[in-house]
This record gives sequence, C-alpha cells and structure tokens, in this order.
Amino acid sequence: MKRLWKSPTLRSMVVYGTAGAGFAGANLILARVLPKEEYALFTLVLAIGNLGYSLAPTGVDGIVNRRHLAAGPQLLWRVILAAGTVALIFTAIGLLGYGLGPGIGLYLLVSVAAGGAMMVAGAKFQSQQRFAISLSLIQSPNVVLLFAALAVVAFNVRHLWLALLISALGFVVAGLIGWAVLLREHPAGDVEVRDFPWKEALSLAGLEVAGLTLVQLERLVIPHTLSVSDLATYGVLGAIVGSLFRVMQMGVGYTLFPRLRAATSVEQRRQLIAHEAKLSIGLVLIGSVVIGIATPIVEELFLRGKYHLTVALIVAALISGIVKIMNAFAKATVSALATHRELAVVNLLGWGSVLLAVAAAVFGARWGLVGVIYGVALGWLARAATTLHPIVRHLRLPEIPAGHPAVSALDR
Repeated sequence: MKRLWKSPTLRSMVVYGTAGAGFAGANLILARVLPKEEYALFTLVLAIGNLGYSLAPTGVDGIVNRRHLAAGPQLLWRVILAAGTVALIFTAIGLLGYGLGPGIGLYLLVSVAAGGAMMVAGAKFQSQQRFAISLSLIQSPNVVLLFAALAVVAFNVRHLWLALLISALGFVVAGLIGWAVLLREHPAGDVEVRDFPWKEALSLAGLEVAGLTLVQLERLVIPHTLSVSDLATYGVLGAIVGSLFRVMQMGVGYTLFPRLRAATSVEQRRQLIAHEAKLSIGLVLIGSVVIGIATPIVEELFLRGKYHLTVALIVAALISGIVKIMNAFAKATVSALATHRELAVVNLLGWGSVLLAVAAAVFGARWGLVGVIYGVALGWLARAATTLHPIVRHLRLPEIPAGHPAVSALDR
C-alpha cells in the first residue's frame, strides 16, 4: 500500500477524485433543485465554458511543459492575447450557435479568458513536478462549482445565474493567484521567451482541442439531435457514472507527461507506462463494480425519481470511460515524446476522429442517448488508434548488433 501511494498518478487521482466529487455533487444538487430546463441549460453552458478555458492557452501550456519556459511578463502577455482571442470565439459560439443570452455570453468571455491564464500557470507548476499547487489551480473550478451549488440551495435560487457568477469569480481568482506566485519566482534553468514556437504550440493545441471536443461532444450534439430531457439526463449520468473515468483520464495524462519528458532511456519509459497501466486497470475494475452498486442508491437518495439511469445507459458510460482512459495513455505519450512533425500528423488524424465521432453520434441518436454515447466512444477509440505509430517508435528498444553484449540503462 505504501508503494502504491508513492505513485504520482495515484496521488493525483486522489486530488482529481476529490475535485471530481465536488463536480458530481454540484451537478446532483443542481439537478435536484433547478427546473429540468434550467439544469439542461446549465450543463450546456458548462460544457462550452469548460471546453473554452481548456483550449484558451492555444498550446502555450504544452510548450511550457516541453521546454520549461520562464514564466515572466513576456509569456504572460502571450497568454493574455491567446486566451482573450479564444474567449471571444467561444462567446460568439454561445451567442450565435446556441442562442444564449448576453449574460451567459459575459460569463463565457470572463471564464474562458481567466481560465486560460489559470491553465498555463498550472502547466508551469506541472513542468516543475510541483503537482500539489498545479492540481489545486487546475481543479479549483470543480470545488468552486460545489460552493456555487450550495449557494443556490442556501439562497433558494431557481435560476442558473448565481452558479455561473460564482464559477466565473473562481476562474478569475485562480488565475490571479497562479500568476502572482509565478511572477515572484525565477527558477534557475528556465528558458527566456524569445522566438516563441507557435507552430509547435498550435500542433499541441490542435491535439488538445480534438480531445476536449470529444470530452464535451455528447453535450454539444444532444441539443441538436435529442430533447432537453435527454441533455439533463446525460448531465446526471456524467456526474454519477462518468466522474470516475474522467478523474482517471485526467490523472493518467497529468502525471505521465512530465515524467516521460524526464525519463532518460527507453527502458524507463516502458517501465513507467507499464506500471501506470497496471495501476489504472486495477482501479477501473474496482471502480466499475462500485459504480454498478452505487448508482441506483445515489439515484434514489439524491434524485428521488426525477431522473432514471437505465442499465443500458450505465453500461454505455462505463465502456466509453474505459476507452477514454486508453486514449489518455496514448495522448500523454505522444505529447511528451513525439517530434513536431509527428505531432502535426497525429493532430490531423485526431480531427478525423472528431468528425467520425460527430457522424457516429448523429447516426446513433436514432437509438436515443445510448446511441449518442457509443457514437462518441467510437471517435475516442479511433483517436487512440491513430497515436499508435509514433508511440511504438519512441518505445522501441535499440537493436543490438550480433556479437555485442547487451548494455543496460545503468551502464550507459
């Protein structure tokens, strides 16, 4: 047990799990107290906002992780420019694509811009393997969301505006705290920003955009193919069943990236991936059993007949979650080890996976919510498969000429 706890992945999953419990709890509270139409709108706005702030860095967070850039005024200015531009785009998507009101548009503008700054600050701490402060920043929106839900209950509000207001303030505070700490520090060995590698950053951003689009795709497709009731039901399903797998997906990718970058040999990379894979498989098996037992209990205690999750929905969510974890291993490995050219190819193939997922989800909608979930899962599976070639190349042991003794990593 002590050896397991030393795993950064397991410890990060505990933090992610705590934050995920906050997210799940907030959704269950809001699903219970808000009218179904208001809660459905809340899940849609949350999906757009979460996708937006995760993409707002436009790959700057990935470059910070790969190249250990100094977090000074130059980098901050680039972050503000990139995050502000993305915030405007997602505000337009909300207003024009989904017909959301100006108040929600303002929420998207503020939360996406501030959230982007927060993400880069968290990535900087992640590159230094200071996981505690990094995770505290990156996962703070889920904790803030729980406080927002409790405030809705305390003030007996039956609209989503209070939850969105508190959520937006949380993004602003987290971004300010993260950058205030970074600007006070000047770690030795950091590289000053001069000619910023925007091509590499955009490849990383494209890889991230494809993955995060798939994360939120069900919520984005359902309003156009199914009913408001289906959207609300999916929000509950994601809170109860999907939370564990989302926690594991983020935990695997979060710790694997910097440790693969720090690995000095192919043997170390292979051992690292094998160890984390075994740990994740064990957690998936245990978690699936727990979810199967706990879902009816949670449904009865918290929702009291307002929503019903069928066995088919639960099984679909479990299968989708397992495929997402497979993708997390693939994405973390490619992001850490691939060359710029390989990243560009994987990025392009990843967008093909997104198109496949959209088509499959729309086609699957004729079988209802279950069909949409399986359609998106097909896209996740395709995305994981497209990363296999560069992963295999970077994990292949060097060939040893005949007659030469094998040389271990310790001897080199």
